[in-house]
Amino acid sequence: MQMSFLKQGLLYVHYMTLRAAWTTPAPLQAKANASSRLRSSGRPSTTSLLVLVRWLHRWLHCYLLPACCALALAALPATAQAHPHVWINYSMVAQTQGTVLVAMQQTWIFSKGFPFSLVGDFSHMPKSGPLNADYTATFKAQAFSLLKSSDYFTHVFVDGKAVALGEARNFSVSIEQGHVVYRFLLPLVKPVDFKRERVTLGVWDETYFVDFESAAQPVVTLSAGSPGSCKGAAFEDRDHPIFGGSVIPQASRLSC
Repeated sequence: MQMSFLKQGLLYVHYMTLRAAWTTPAPLQAKANASSRLRSSGRPSTTSLLVLVRWLHRWLHCYLLPACCALALAALPATAQAHPHVWINYSMVAQTQGTVLVAMQQTWIFSKGFPFSLVGDFSHMPKSGPLNADYTATFKAQAFSLLKSSDYFTHVFVDGKAVALGEARNFSVSIEQGHVVYRFLLPLVKPVDFKRERVTLGVWDETYFVDFESAAQPVVTLSAGSPGSCKGAAFEDRDHPIFGGSVIPQASRLSC
C-alpha cells in the first residue's frame, strides 16, 4: 500500500512522529479486532492466529521500530517494511442506469487520530464541516491520488473476473464528529449489466494494512431509480481471501 508517509518505497517520516500522530481509541481497536465482517477460513486456529498477529503488528510499531530499527528498516525491501494500521468504516451506493452498473459512490470514515501532520499544514483547519478547496486539494495530492494504483481498494468482478475501474471523481473531505470523512465517485471503465452477468463488488486491502469494515447494513445500496426488484446482497467472498488466506472479506452481489 502507498500512503502519504511513503515515497517511492522509502520512509521519509520518522516513526516516532508517525506514532505520535496516529493514535487509535481502544474501543475502536477492539471493534476492529473483533470485526463482524471477518470470518475465519475454516482452520481451527485462524481466529486466535489473526488476533495474535495483529497484536504483534501493533506492538512492533509502538515500541520496537521507533526505538531501535530505524536504520535497519530502511535497508529492507519495500514489501517487507511495516506500516501502521488504518481503520476505515465504509459504505457504498451503486450508481445504476436501469440494471447497468456505471459507478460506485463511496464514503470512508477514518478512525479518530488521522495524522494531519503527514499530509500538510492543517493548523487552521476547521474542527467540523467540509474542508475548503485548498485543504481538499492537499488531501487529494498527498493522501488519496496515490490510491489509484490500488483501485482505491475497490474490487469489482464480472463472472469472477476483475474489471477495470476509472479515476475517482468528485473527491471531498469533511470532519464529522472528530473523524476524517472521504467521499468520492468511482466509475467503471466499461459499465456492466448485472441482470445479465454476475457482478460482485467489495472494498478491502489485500495486504491488510488498511482494515475496512462496513459502516452500514446492507453494505451496498442501489441508487434512486433502480428497479425495485434489484438489490445488493452481502456474502463472504471465499474466492478472494486476504491476509495470507486467513481472512475472508465481505463483498456484495448485485442481482435483479
